[in-house]
Amino acid sequence: MTTDRQRESNRRNAQRSTGPRTPEGRAISSQNARRHGILSERSTSADEDRQLFDDLLNSIAGEFAPDGPMEILLVERLANLFWRERRLVHTETLSLNRIQADNSDHFNGPPAILALPLFDQLLLGRYQTMLTNQINSTISQLENLRSRRLNDE
Repeated sequence: MTTDRQRESNRRNAQRSTGPRTPEGRAISSQNARRHGILSERSTSADEDRQLFDDLLNSIAGEFAPDGPMEILLVERLANLFWRERRLVHTETLSLNRIQADNSDHFNGPPAILALPLFDQLLLGRYQTMLTNQINSTISQLENLRSRRLNDE
């Protein structure tokens, strides 16, 4: 149970925690999700191939043949999840390439062991697990809806 004193303290702290106040600060904070793009709301960034995403979406839609708004939304969600998984692999590859370039000995070749720092490995693993679970859940939801629809016909 929160005491009156704690509530008052929380109110005072909230007055200081208002986020960015200037247009410049807001512009900077709006780009926070662009570090890796895994949790961004947009399916493609300006640097990514929108046609490739559309091809993925059409391929998944062709496989699941969605009927009705819920199935269509789940197919779109599935395409976004697979796209984010693809982005995650791309991010890991870029990070490894950067490490290799930074540690390469131009006279003796690349280092013997090429690995991301442990924190990055754990973070990438966490996102991979999250995406895999969401993909499996979305596929199950789609299959359940489709099964119910086919049973009702």
